[in-house]
Amino acid sequence: MNAVRRGRGNALLLAHCASFDPDVETAQERLEDALGPELARQLVRALSAGAPSRPEEGLRPRPVFAA
Repeated sequence: MNAVRRGRGNALLLAHCASFDPDVETAQERLEDALGPELARQLVRALSAGAPSRPEEGLRPRPVFAA
């Protein structure tokens, strides 16, 4: 799949660059506006359940057990 031919690549790049603008709402702020802060927090917590946590010192290698 080539996203650039359909023009989507440029739109994604522009959206990414716009995310650095301090005047643009963050995804979290947009979600809170749409759902309210408590429901937004619950949704993000549920969607990230099981995701590896990131300790302060950074990501460390995890043991892998293969049979």
